[in-house]
Amino acid sequence: MTVAGGDSSLLRRLNAAAVLRVLHEARSLTLTGLVQSTTVTRATVENALTGLVEQGWVEEVAPPADGRRQVGRPAKSYRFRVEAGCVLGLDIGMHKVLAMVTDLGGQVLATRQTAVSPSLPAAGRIAAARTLGHRTLRGAGLRAADVQAVGIGSTGIVDAAGRVRLSSLLPDWTGTDLPGAFTEPFGAEVVAANDTKIAALGEHWNGAATGARDVLYIHAGRHISAGALIDGRLHTGRNGASAEIGNLPAARWRSAPEHPLRWLDEGRDGGRGGSRGDVEDLFAAVRANDPSALKTLEHYADDLVQGIAAMVLAMDPELVVIGGGVSLAGDLLLDPLRERLDALCLFPVDVVASRLGDQSVATGAVRLALDAVEKRLFEVSARG
Repeated sequence: MTVAGGDSSLLRRLNAAAVLRVLHEARSLTLTGLVQSTTVTRATVENALTGLVEQGWVEEVAPPADGRRQVGRPAKSYRFRVEAGCVLGLDIGMHKVLAMVTDLGGQVLATRQTAVSPSLPAAGRIAAARTLGHRTLRGAGLRAADVQAVGIGSTGIVDAAGRVRLSSLLPDWTGTDLPGAFTEPFGAEVVAANDTKIAALGEHWNGAATGARDVLYIHAGRHISAGALIDGRLHTGRNGASAEIGNLPAARWRSAPEHPLRWLDEGRDGGRGGSRGDVEDLFAAVRANDPSALKTLEHYADDLVQGIAAMVLAMDPELVVIGGGVSLAGDLLLDPLRERLDALCLFPVDVVASRLGDQSVATGAVRLALDAVEKRLFEVSARG
């Protein structure tokens, strides 16, 4: 950006943003280190720091008391105040709402969860998420006034404006304006995306996909869905409908969950009137070499791999991360998937289980919110 001689206000903002960005990345630096990292004059850095300290984003750090005699004046050090605010991440799903609060450095301060019914109307689901968000803030010793941004992961197709364009799982959820529903209660910017898509973001930031640039995330649970990162960035598509390959019948993602559900519906006594088990019962039976359980998992892998292979062939990703309840099977599921993918794809691809479990969406929502805060702090508009 070229700055004309009369743009002194803009120049000050650019310098302050540059100093703040460097401090944010380094967490703390000496004044000399800041001058070297920003490549502007010492006086300019000092002026920027004065303003940032007044605004509460930065503070001077006392020199360490190591007991040794200090020769000369100690070097001034400054740090970015991660406690200057917080972000709230919300995972709003069919069966649960999960809230996570972190400081501006991404350190988790509190997490809370509440169960909701799939039949709960949109107004009730929003109210439950608002209540849980406030309760989680209180658990961290914070208030809504401390929130710098709210990130939301929601079931359904969510467009760039944060509106749910389509929700086949929660029909009453279609048309929900997420920023409109959550901006006022928390007094902060709200950013939203599809839950599976930002689960990929969460795994990339703080989970199984750290260090990978092109990532395919698969949620394998009661329903199957996908999200993709391309060159480390969340890919959502024009309508927010990227990676919705499960909508294609040939992908067989609609039929895949029927296999474990059918086995569970039979009960642990082989269908002789037993109560329905849970997915852990299936995995335990597979470990015990139960023939029906082994066959069930094989059928599930046969169906699941069709959509994954199509996505892998289209994306050529470095990594496939499997999340959702079925991922708890670990290598019981991953090994058959790897074998089938190798047979269907041109090149081998790593397949790993999620490290974040049921917190992957909330973690991605936090990352989405932190990105919004950092954009506001570090990107300076010529219009002010």
